[in-house]
Amino acid sequence: MRNATINRVGQALSPYWRRAEPFLRHSYLTLASRLALGGVFIFAGMAKLPHIDTLIWEIEQYNMLPHQLETAYGYVLPPLEIALGIFLVVGLFLRVGATISGLVVLSFAIAKIQALARGLDISVCGCFGDVVPLLAVQTLAIDFALLAMAAQIFFHRGDFLALGPWFSRKAAELGEPEEE
Repeated sequence: MRNATINRVGQALSPYWRRAEPFLRHSYLTLASRLALGGVFIFAGMAKLPHIDTLIWEIEQYNMLPHQLETAYGYVLPPLEIALGIFLVVGLFLRVGATISGLVVLSFAIAKIQALARGLDISVCGCFGDVVPLLAVQTLAIDFALLAMAAQIFFHRGDFLALGPWFSRKAAELGEPEEE
């Protein structure tokens, strides 16, 4: 019974997917997703980096992790965001970068959803440090958009203007035996 329902849903969505698939797999969309997601990560990491103590305090407000993990998360998050952003922008380690970015964004979304469900008084999110104070609900919408970008990059690792495939080609050229 369950498979029949899934098949009906799949058949109903099939015409829409056939029209949407070329757009979702387009190289320019992947490039735009890489630049947008990477740019947001670089900006967010740079905005949080000088205010790690404030970031740790904000993480503690969610009451989700033990103190040692909150502290570790606070110290690791800004440099990780910057590194992921750089990798996405330049096109290195795209599948790994998209996966880790998606998991980081998913952790943000889970923290905000559980805080809202528990009625915690977290109105302003520290996602972008003190530079851009946004409401937690606004940043939750941003999180879902970023998660969609990470998924799009993961499923379509476009080679357009990416350094990863270029390095792979150069490494393959160096590894080939010379012809005499």
